[in-house]
Amino acid sequence: MKLRKLEQVFYVASLMGIMALWSCGNTSGTETAADTGDTAEVAAAEESIPEETTTIASPRKQVEGEAGGVTIKMDYGSPGVKGRQIWGGLEDYGKVWRAGANETTNIEFSGDVTIGGTKVPAGKYGFFIIPNEDSDWVVIINTAWSREEHGIWGADKYSEENDIVRVSVTPELSEEVTERLQYSIADNAIHFAWEKAHLTIPVAVSN
Repeated sequence: MKLRKLEQVFYVASLMGIMALWSCGNTSGTETAADTGDTAEVAAAEESIPEETTTIASPRKQVEGEAGGVTIKMDYGSPGVKGRQIWGGLEDYGKVWRAGANETTNIEFSGDVTIGGTKVPAGKYGFFIIPNEDSDWVVIINTAWSREEHGIWGADKYSEENDIVRVSVTPELSEEVTERLQYSIADNAIHFAWEKAHLTIPVAVSN
């Protein structure tokens, strides 16, 4: 009689254990399905985020070209227009501007060149622009370009005393908007384009 009761107890315990395992397995399956759904929702949400918010606002860019056999390199932050008024808005007229974003825009020449009638020895320099509303813009080449070496960041700590070139350049305005600031080096010149403004700075090789 005792043995029969023990068998009944064992049977009930076994049945409860099987039911518990089944319940866990079913719960696990439900969680997996939910997790999959959450992942899909997260992925869909990420896809809906504009690219501009998932990338650097003003990525650092480098450009390289040649003028008369001299290699010219530029390193600059490239901001976007983003529907804003740039000239006379985001960037003030009549004020020295870093000619890019964040760190100081820098330019490097592998050999001596002449810009605006002034000889520029081979080396690395800061590059600045003064945009003007009703007159030519001013392009500046300055000996200070590094935060570590010269204590300059953007146009902060800029000093006119360190200018080696100041050249007036007539801006060309177009109806087509260049969304991101860009430089290029071609045809013995440095080319600048952002929003509707374009500049061409001729570069001659010094003999």
